[in-house]
Amino acid sequence: MSKLLEERVVAYTDLLTEDINRTVLMTNNLRELAQTKDAQRIHQLLSDLSGGPLQNEWVKVPRQYSVADIYMLALDRLMTFAGLNSYEIFTPEDREEITLIPNEINLPAAFQFVVDEQDPAGAYLVEVNTGLRILYWSPVNKRLLFNADDLTDLLVARYRKQTTAARIRVFTELITQFAYYLEREFAYDVDYNILETQDEFLYQLVQLDMPAGMLDRLFILSAESDFFLQGIKNGAGMVLNNGIEIRIFYVPDPTVAGGQRWQFQVIDGLDAVSWLDVLLDYDFIGAWYLIERQYIAIKSDGVIFGNQAAELTADPLVEKRPMIEIEVLQPRKV
Repeated sequence: MSKLLEERVVAYTDLLTEDINRTVLMTNNLRELAQTKDAQRIHQLLSDLSGGPLQNEWVKVPRQYSVADIYMLALDRLMTFAGLNSYEIFTPEDREEITLIPNEINLPAAFQFVVDEQDPAGAYLVEVNTGLRILYWSPVNKRLLFNADDLTDLLVARYRKQTTAARIRVFTELITQFAYYLEREFAYDVDYNILETQDEFLYQLVQLDMPAGMLDRLFILSAESDFFLQGIKNGAGMVLNNGIEIRIFYVPDPTVAGGQRWQFQVIDGLDAVSWLDVLLDYDFIGAWYLIERQYIAIKSDGVIFGNQAAELTADPLVEKRPMIEIEVLQPRKV
């Protein structure tokens, strides 16, 4: 054999071996991701496998799980470790694709991951039928962020018209418990925003201007309910069922439009109720917030989910009524 032919054959076998080794590493990692009993290892494997599908030139693997499907596989495994099972996983026989179907909602709800094209270190959990992005997951940076706008669009504006708050809450409980698990076991930084339940939490809002007519419109919508909007310092509040209290108020802030930085607060005494829970349980408050979102909205991460302020319009100016400053709210007597 000539030296030239020998070198060519050796180079050929080296190229095949490199592709085979990459393929074996991928299959071993994927098998371990599906079978390991170590949650910490699952998290590491997700990071290792999120670099993208094999780009072999010599040894082809025609059917592969995408990076998005690797995210879903890891989510399924970690939810199992967290004891969460209120969902089903669907995968077609003719291709490698993984979809999450929530239990209880009984609507055409299906979720898949979509990898962030600008930053492959993270992926969005997207509702397939609407394209709404409800959360962002970055295992590399150990961050999980919820999208208040799209959660409201999906669960309040769409699903609540077709099913009960209790059925929807099965899904919100699933994703919040998953977030708690990541926070507890992997020291994640989680932005719950609209799903936060801590009594002392103040929901930060995006606003273009002072929302002059916001409380007036809530007062009008509450007129047909058994609940009464009452004045508190710099805003208003309402006591709902089971002693749950909502507060809508501002703090002076010269850095924001109108000099008033508005905030929401939900207080139930148990750190168990979120602003999203209130929107789902009280139709008139849900209807009010869906209208007000054109002027003011609960803040999500602008870098990850986009500039919310660009979607807002200025609130039409209305004459403001003086508020009675009542610090302890009482339910309406009927």
